[in-house]
Amino acid sequence: MEQRIFRKKHILFPVITGIILVAIIPIGYLSFSSRSIVGDWELIVNPELTRETLDEPNDTERVFYSFGKPSEYGDGVYKTFFVGGVEEGEYKLSEKNGKEFINMGTEDLEYTINGVRIFGNATFTVTYPEHKDEQTGQTIPAQDYVFTQARSPHYEKEPYNSFETDESLVGEWTATDRMFSYYAYTLSYIETIKFCDNGIMIIHYISDDLALDRYMYYAYTAKDGELTFSPVIDKNTKYSVSYVFDDDGNLNFSGDNTSTSIFADEIFSDAVFYAQENLPDEYREGDTDK
Repeated sequence: MEQRIFRKKHILFPVITGIILVAIIPIGYLSFSSRSIVGDWELIVNPELTRETLDEPNDTERVFYSFGKPSEYGDGVYKTFFVGGVEEGEYKLSEKNGKEFINMGTEDLEYTINGVRIFGNATFTVTYPEHKDEQTGQTIPAQDYVFTQARSPHYEKEPYNSFETDESLVGEWTATDRMFSYYAYTLSYIETIKFCDNGIMIIHYISDDLALDRYMYYAYTAKDGELTFSPVIDKNTKYSVSYVFDDDGNLNFSGDNTSTSIFADEIFSDAVFYAQENLPDEYREGDTDK
């Protein structure tokens, strides 16, 4: 834009105003008045709780969803945030007979978006249709699941107020031979622990047997072979476990019930967590950072 058009002061204000209006109107229309699901939403999973009956539901009753931008074919990726854990899934949008549908892995469900994001009152409603219960034969009426406009939590930014990091811990460590027993079944999974230098510990569980791909976030502090950690959503609850490095540089946690809880033993037990350079070749591919 040439400088000469701003020479007269009385021209300056209408020119700037016109430019702003031209820019804001389409952006506002596309970003806030469209029916896009892209962005962050919150779902209260206890149907007895509503914004009117409980202003601040606890973390076990809140699930956050973050939808990425879909492709031209309606395919996209979303993340769920729940009690300190993050999972990723795929969704697909479609349109039938003038109605919009979303499939998040099970079936096509009708959805609508109401309200305006810029005013903070946008809602995303998914309708589960009337259906018959396979076990009881009872007809279940249609039910609406109402997601409200929100901001997804940033678990990766929730360390203890005061923490120490052991530089020898910082990095990723993977146990490849983890087992989970369920009745007569023994199912395998891979567990990778990532110690960040900002006081956050991320545990990634992945298993084809369990259809599992989940990241759990913890605040931690480590010093002199002692690890103390807490779920990021409950830092008042603390667990401790000791750790050592073997001659190959791999990480071992106490498996002799010296930890302060069964919970800590279940996470670490007596498994060997390999340094990334010591991993068998078949486990080296892929990025566990999320």
